[in-house]
Amino acid sequence: MIRVLRHYLPLRRALLVFSETLLLFVVLGAGMSAHLWGELDSAMFGRLAQEGLSRDDALWRCLLSALTLAAVAQIAIAFNELYDFRISMSRFDRASRFVGSTASAVVLSIVLVGLARAWHLGRVLDFPGLRFTQLVQTLVFTLVVGFGLLYLWRNAFHFVLRRWNFNERVLILGAGQAARSLATEMLAHTDSGYELVALLPEGDVPADGTERRGRRGEPASPAAQEPTGTNGNGLGHRHKNGLGNGPEPLGYSGSHGFESPREAQSGGRLLLEPVPMEKTSAAALLTLDTSQSRPLAEPLFGLVQRLDIDMVVVALQDRRGNLPTDELLRCRLAGIAVKEREAVYEHITGKLAVEAMRPSYLIFNDGFARSPQSDIAKRILDVACSLVGILLTWPLMLATAVAVRLDSAGPALYQQRRVGFDGREFTLHKFRSMRTDAEAATGAVWAQDNDPRITRCGRFIRKSRLDELPQLFNVLAGDMSLVGPRPERRVFVESLAQQIPYYSQRHIVKPGVTGWAQINYPYGNTVEDALQKLQYDLFYIKNRSVLFDLSILFNTVKTVVLRKGT
Repeated sequence: MIRVLRHYLPLRRALLVFSETLLLFVVLGAGMSAHLWGELDSAMFGRLAQEGLSRDDALWRCLLSALTLAAVAQIAIAFNELYDFRISMSRFDRASRFVGSTASAVVLSIVLVGLARAWHLGRVLDFPGLRFTQLVQTLVFTLVVGFGLLYLWRNAFHFVLRRWNFNERVLILGAGQAARSLATEMLAHTDSGYELVALLPEGDVPADGTERRGRRGEPASPAAQEPTGTNGNGLGHRHKNGLGNGPEPLGYSGSHGFESPREAQSGGRLLLEPVPMEKTSAAALLTLDTSQSRPLAEPLFGLVQRLDIDMVVVALQDRRGNLPTDELLRCRLAGIAVKEREAVYEHITGKLAVEAMRPSYLIFNDGFARSPQSDIAKRILDVACSLVGILLTWPLMLATAVAVRLDSAGPALYQQRRVGFDGREFTLHKFRSMRTDAEAATGAVWAQDNDPRITRCGRFIRKSRLDELPQLFNVLAGDMSLVGPRPERRVFVESLAQQIPYYSQRHIVKPGVTGWAQINYPYGNTVEDALQKLQYDLFYIKNRSVLFDLSILFNTVKTVVLRKGT
C-alpha cells in the first residue's frame, strides 16, 4: 500500500489513478496540440505572433494546459466515485457513472477555459492558436474520445484484476474478539487491497507440558496426543486449500517460537491450526468455533511460506509472554511484513480502533504531531476559505434567513454555547431549524429521526447543510476551523466524557464546520455513535495536515451534492 494524504492507498487503486491520468494527458495533449503539427498556415502563424509565442512555446503551453485538464477530469471521475471498487466493479454502475463523469468534465473544462480567457490567464490554462469556438469544439471531441478510451481501459483493468490477484495475502495471528473484528473489516472492505487467508488461533498449554487442550478445561482428543508426522492425527496431510499441517521438522521443539520449553512447563498458550477464511462471510465470524482446533504442527514461519503470506498481523488477546518473537523475527527478516492489529485496522477503516485507545498506543505511536508552521498554514486556509465562502454564499444565506422567518415564528439565527478548543466555550451560530420552544419541556436532548420539533424549512436546510453556513463567521473569528471534530454542548460533553475514555482529547484541536467523522459516519444520537465518531476524530487529530483538510473539504462537497448523510 502507498501512503497518500496520510491515507494508505491500495497499490491497484494507485496504479489505476496513475494510468488513467496518463491516458487522459496523452489524449488531451495530442488532440489539443494537433493544430501545431506540420506546416502552420498564415492565419495560425499570425495568431501565435500576436500572442508573442513561437510554435515550441505554444506547444509547451498546450501540454501544460492538457495536464491541468487531465487533473480536472480526474476530479470529475473521483466525484462520481469511480475509484470506489465496489461501484466500479459493477458494469451498470461503471457505465452510468462514466457518462456522468464525461458530462461533468466537459462542462467544467469549458467553464475553466472560458474564465481563463476572460481573465487573461493564458499562462495558466490556454491552447494558443485556436479561436474560442474552435477550442470548444476540439475540447469536447477530445474529452469524449478520452473518456471512451478510459472506459475501455477500465474494463480491461477489471478483467486483469479478476484473472490475477494484486491484493496482499494476510494471516492474522489470533482468533479472539480483536482478531475477528479486524477480519470482519477486511471482509467488508473488499477494495482495501488485503486478502484475508486465515486466522491462527492460540490455545492453552497445560502446566505439565504433556497434554494439549482444545476447549479450555477439556482434555485433548486421542488424535491430538498421537505423535506428529503420522496420519492418525491428520496433521501430516495438506489440504487443497493449503491450510493443512505437515509434520514437524527434525529438531523442532513444538513451541513454534511461541514460548520456550521451560515456559511451557509453567503453563501458557500455543498456536493452533489455522482457520481458513476463503468463502467465509463476516456473519460467520460471529459464531466461529476454534475450540476443537488441533495444535499447529509446523513452525509459524513455515506456515507463512507455504501459504505465500505477504503480511502477518498480530492480534493476540494477551501478548505478555505469549508473543512468538523468534518466528515473527524470521518472517520479518525474510521480507514478510509484520504489523500490529491496530495499525492495519486504521489503514482499512480510517479510524482508531477501540483497542488502540490506551495510553501506550497513543503515546508511542506515530502521529499527533504539531508545529507552529502547520498551525499557521491551517489558519491561513481557514481565513481564506471562510472569506471566499461568505462572498459566494451570502445571497444563499440571505434567502435562507428569509425562508426561516416566513416558515415559523422566531429569529432566523440561532446561537448556542458549545465546547471548543481546550475545553473553552464559545457561541456557535446556525440558522434555526427547530421551533423556539424545542427544549422547553425536555431540556438538552439530541435530535431524533423525524424529530417533530424540526420545522418544514428546518428539515430542508438540515438535509442540505444550509443551516451550517453562519459558522463561517465562527471560523473567521477563530472560534472554529473549517475541518475538525464537531463541537458539542457542555452537558453532552460532560456526560460522554464519563462514559467514553479519552473523549475530552478531541478538544486539543479547534472544532470544525465539517470533519473526518462527519463525512464517514451519519448523524448519531447515542453513546455508541459518539464512540464511533470519537474514533474518526482521533484518527484525524493523529494524521491532520493541510492536504488532509483539503481532501476532507472536497469529500464534504461531494457528500452534500450527492445528498449523503443527514
